[in-house]
Amino acid sequence: MIHAYTLSMAYRPRYLIVCDGSSFHVTWQCHNKDWLLRDDWAKQIYYDLLLKYKDSYGICIHSYQFMENHPHMTGTMAAREAFSGFFRVVNNLFARKVNKRLKRHGQVVMDRFKSKRIQDDTYMLRAMTYGDLNGVRCGRDKKAEDARWSSYAYYAYGHDDPLITPAPSYLTLGETPKERQQAYRGMVGELTQQHKINMSNSCFIGDPDWIKRQYEALQEEMKAIKIHRKKQKELMSAKDPPE
Repeated sequence: MIHAYTLSMAYRPRYLIVCDGSSFHVTWQCHNKDWLLRDDWAKQIYYDLLLKYKDSYGICIHSYQFMENHPHMTGTMAAREAFSGFFRVVNNLFARKVNKRLKRHGQVVMDRFKSKRIQDDTYMLRAMTYGDLNGVRCGRDKKAEDARWSSYAYYAYGHDDPLITPAPSYLTLGETPKERQQAYRGMVGELTQQHKINMSNSCFIGDPDWIKRQYEALQEEMKAIKIHRKKQKELMSAKDPPE
């Protein structure tokens, strides 16, 4: 089972959630939830940008699933700042290319991308199999292999995919590629029955005790930030008394 903890805070600074070396799950919505990723050419642009820049920013992509108005990706980062820079560059270039192709102006990617921290590689594998079923859950696909823009074919059938760095835990699923592929198909098949799982609003994915600790630490950090900002505001007010 995938465990995720939902926070009620409207804004959660990314630097308080991920850290250097973190595993992650990333998603973002197209502006106004428009279907700007619907066409194959748009998905190909985004795929190519991920492939072009991932190595220079120290990013390993372990899985992906491109929906019509949002993508899902899991992976690992070398450094937190480079991670933010990677998606800033990729998403900005994607927006420019889409706007040019469609002869439109304005936002393509809506606001900040959402990034969740994954506890370890075991939960990375579980998050990957969950992502394989995005198309099934929304009714677009009948089964995971129906998704054209997904890493499922790489893990389940051994299809070539230059974007993917295999998750280490995947390599422990069997002694041979065929054994690993069969085991992976079985994991996705089991998860197919668990449609009620939801990772959409979570900050952390992992063991419940670990999630609880991360959540408590995040709350404390947010409180400290709020107190600091309040003190800074009071100091500024003291320096500039009303006339």
